[in-house]
Amino acid sequence: MESTNSSSAHPDAASEMLDFLRKYSREQLDSRRMDERRGFPVSLIPDLAHAGLLGLQVPKRYQGRELSHSDTAKVMRQAGAIDCNLLIYLAVHNTLGVPPVLQFAREDVRSAVLPELAQGRRLVTSAISEPSMGSHVRSITSTATKQPDGSYVLNGGKQWISLGADAHYVNVFARLTDENGQEAGITGFLVDTSSPGFVRGPEVITLGLKAVPQNSLAMENVHVPAEGLLGEEGKGLAAAKTAFTRGRLVLATGALGAAMRALELAQRFARRREVATGNLAENGRVQQIVAESVAAVQAVETLIEHITDRLDSGRDVPEPFYFAVKILGCELMWEVIDRCVQLLGARGFVDTNVVGQFYRDYRLFRIFEGTTEAITVYLGSMVLKQPQHFLSIFDDFDVDPKLAEHIARIDKLTTTTTTSAQQQHVLAAQIGELVCWSLLAVLAADSRNRSSMYAHTASWTEQQLLDKLRTAEDSRPFVELPTVDELARHIGDFDTSLGNVEQRRPGIQHDLDLLLRRG
Repeated sequence: MESTNSSSAHPDAASEMLDFLRKYSREQLDSRRMDERRGFPVSLIPDLAHAGLLGLQVPKRYQGRELSHSDTAKVMRQAGAIDCNLLIYLAVHNTLGVPPVLQFAREDVRSAVLPELAQGRRLVTSAISEPSMGSHVRSITSTATKQPDGSYVLNGGKQWISLGADAHYVNVFARLTDENGQEAGITGFLVDTSSPGFVRGPEVITLGLKAVPQNSLAMENVHVPAEGLLGEEGKGLAAAKTAFTRGRLVLATGALGAAMRALELAQRFARRREVATGNLAENGRVQQIVAESVAAVQAVETLIEHITDRLDSGRDVPEPFYFAVKILGCELMWEVIDRCVQLLGARGFVDTNVVGQFYRDYRLFRIFEGTTEAITVYLGSMVLKQPQHFLSIFDDFDVDPKLAEHIARIDKLTTTTTTSAQQQHVLAAQIGELVCWSLLAVLAADSRNRSSMYAHTASWTEQQLLDKLRTAEDSRPFVELPTVDELARHIGDFDTSLGNVEQRRPGIQHDLDLLLRRG
């Protein structure tokens, strides 16, 4: 990933944005109303654009703010603490949409498009997921056919596309067939959504994150000029990976802000609440829960800081760091939010008390940009193929001898013999999770001298790693699983107990009457 020199940005740029977001949230935003109406106030886009929030890392030569990675993380963390919808709106445009254009489009296209994006005159998103696949990019079925004049024709469908119906530009990834009729690999294209044949599909009704539409998209012989190519033909995975990588870091950063805000509210309540044992905050079990939650927040914050510092200094960030920040960042932060719902008691279940809406909205982060289970197995599979590559990640650190011993035990687990594909998947999941915790534990240990709280965080992360390591070691040999058919038969029998309860009452008709439509 390209480094961003923080000195190139105005020294107060990030601070100005943080001040704007805080004031804007107090005076202009109404999260409850956005949630109920499934939309943003009409003033939001121009207001965010005026504050520079739609061109966070776009270079100044394209009219952007050119923030460093560290400053961008601060802005995203702030947005996450305010409203998940606001965060995702900024994240989709700035981290899923802009980077493929900035890094892979032709210069004449960048010069024309990026100023529009940075100034908020146009929105951009990426379309990767399809009805038959999610984050498994290699399973893309949408097609692109190269024409004799060098242009392309796109066909296919995309699903779960954030801002899909609102963006003027979409980075579309499809399987290319060259002018000779030969398969040429997955390729990226910058598509103008006003092109004939580009069809915006309906918005899906989601559990949370209601103000950010998730649409299906269809392409019916959409013509894309030669200059719409993102990168080289057949090498679209690089552009897609850029979008995913940036997105995973931002999801964890936003979730961090939400967890911090939830803890702030829970602690405020606990200090004021009297229960049978006395003050709630002084209850030993509650204190333990809060301490573990604070440790989780601090550990994830340390991981994010490490990644952004490496990016800003131009150093390479090994891929496992991005997996770790997505997996543990989103899992732990949602767990903290869940605990805060519990700590607030009945008030946590009241949707107007902030944390309840966080609970619904941030649940998606365990799915967005790859489900925890899928990418944990993928990470573990990578390590099982090249365990030495995993170990080399720690060459940059002065690893505590005790942690080095734990990491050696993880390495030993990679030699475990499995007898089926299912056992291999289970092993990969265990290895993947342990890799994430080992990275977190090493970084936390490296920071333990900052304060007594950091020392607690270091001890907590090491204990988490050790507990999960023991569980993985104790689970060998693997318990034999029921077959897929056996599971299906057993669950199929539930129909006898539950009966048919599918709701089919007719809903509201939205389509124009057939007799009124154009022929």
